[in-house]
Amino acid sequence: MNFVNSNLRECINFLHVCQPFCSDVGDFVGPELLFRALSGTMIFFPASIAMLAEERRFQIREILGAQRTVTAAELCDRLKVAAATIRRDLAALEQEGLLVRSHGGAVSRMSSTNFQPSYDALLRSHSEEKRQIACAAEQLVLDGDTVFLEGSTTVFELARRLIHRHRLTVVTNSPTIVCELQRSPGVTVLCTGGDLQKDTFYLSGEWAQRALSEIRLDKAILGVSAIDPQYGVSTANHAEAQIKRMVTKAAKTRIALADHGKFGMQCFAYVGPVTDFNILVTDSSTDPRFIRELQDSGLQVIIAEAGSAKATTHAHSTKKH
Repeated sequence: MNFVNSNLRECINFLHVCQPFCSDVGDFVGPELLFRALSGTMIFFPASIAMLAEERRFQIREILGAQRTVTAAELCDRLKVAAATIRRDLAALEQEGLLVRSHGGAVSRMSSTNFQPSYDALLRSHSEEKRQIACAAEQLVLDGDTVFLEGSTTVFELARRLIHRHRLTVVTNSPTIVCELQRSPGVTVLCTGGDLQKDTFYLSGEWAQRALSEIRLDKAILGVSAIDPQYGVSTANHAEAQIKRMVTKAAKTRIALADHGKFGMQCFAYVGPVTDFNILVTDSSTDPRFIRELQDSGLQVIIAEAGSAKATTHAHSTKKH
C-alpha cells in the first residue's frame, strides 16, 4: 500500500509540474489516467486524452447549436466531467470565437445552420449509437445489391460490416469507404471521383454529380446531418446537399441513418422532405415524438437496440413504396 501511495504522490507532483505547460492537464485526472497499482507503474495516454477533449468540445458545440445557451452545471451532468474540465473547455471554445462565457455557463456565437465539424470529431461523436445503427442497417443490404454508401461516419461504420459480403456492388463518394472495402474479394467498389472536401473526406462537385447522373441503384444509404419532421432533411454544406438529392433520385430504396443527436435540427443547405426516404434507422435514445411524426409521414422507422444486434421496426399503414 505504501508503494502505491508513493506512486500516487509521484503522479500528483508530476501534474503540478506539468500544469504551467499544459492547459488540459486537468484532463489527465479521471478514467483517462490509468494506474497500474499492482505493478507500481503509471501509463499515460496523452493522444487519447486529446481526442477525448476534442470530442467533449464537439458535443458542447452541438448542444449550443441546438439551444444557444447552456449552464456549466448542465454540461457537467451531460458530459460526466468535473466543473474544472468544463471551465477549460469553455475557455478553449471562447478563444476559437465559438461562444461567450457568462456567469455559470456560455452563450453560442455560432451559426447553428452551417456548423461543420471535422471528420475525426464526427467519427467519435455518438460512436456507440453509430455502431448500433450500422448493425441494424446491415440487415437491409443483401448480397447481389447495387448500393450507394455515402461519405458519412455512420455509413462508414456500416461499410466496415460489409467486407465479407458476396456479389455486392458499392458505389461511394467516400475515400475512407473505398479504402475499407478494397480488401474485400466479394465487393466491387466504384468511386464517383470529384472534389475532395478535406475536412470531411467527402467527394462532391461536377465530376461526382456526372457519375451519379449515369447510374441507377437498388439502394442508397445516406447519413443525415439534421432532420426535422416538418422541415425535412438538411446539411451544413450545399455541395453535400446536391449529392444527397441526386442519390435519392437514382435509387429504388432510400435509407437514412441518423443518431438521436440529429433530430429536431435544421442546417444551411436543404436536401428534401423526409418523404424522399423510405426507411430511417436510428438509435433507441431518439425522442419518441420525432419517431411518431416520421411514421405519420409514411416512413418505416427502425430503432437499433443498445447492446444487441436486434432492432425494432416501426411502420405506418400509410407508408409509401
